[in-house]
Amino acid sequence: MLLAAIVFSGCYKEPEFPETPTIEFQDISKAIRIDQFSGANKDSVTISLKFQDGDGDLGLNSEEISFAQLNEDYNYVVRVFRKVRGNFVEFEPFIPYSGFFFRLKNDDKLGPIEGILDYSIDFPHPFTPKRDSVQFQIFLKDRAGNTSNTIETETIVLNEF
Repeated sequence: MLLAAIVFSGCYKEPEFPETPTIEFQDISKAIRIDQFSGANKDSVTISLKFQDGDGDLGLNSEEISFAQLNEDYNYVVRVFRKVRGNFVEFEPFIPYSGFFFRLKNDDKLGPIEGILDYSIDFPHPFTPKRDSVQFQIFLKDRAGNTSNTIETETIVLNEF
């Protein structure tokens, strides 16, 4: 049995992806939660992206995040579009919805990676218009500064109840 495992493991070939990350929209979902500080309802929106990266340098460690926060140099960049009179118009929030995600590989060894990345954004009901229809445009940045393609999510309705 051990011999078969060794033979088959030798046949595995790592996938080849470009060093610039690529992303693909997978899903958007919403859950209504209670804000722990105010007690008010909020919509917690989770966006799922499929990603591929040839050298695996997606994400930041704690030290890198601290430095990037000083410059607002986000590695998960979000633009929000709100439906106004039938057209989507970019909305500039008081607090950015862009943010950071941790390294997706635990070591510094470069190599291809792929998977699903989930990112959540909260929309407190007291500050979100009733039945607010929104879409998001998103791209990722890797540690080398390469930016992925930009994806657009499906529309989701916030503060429905």
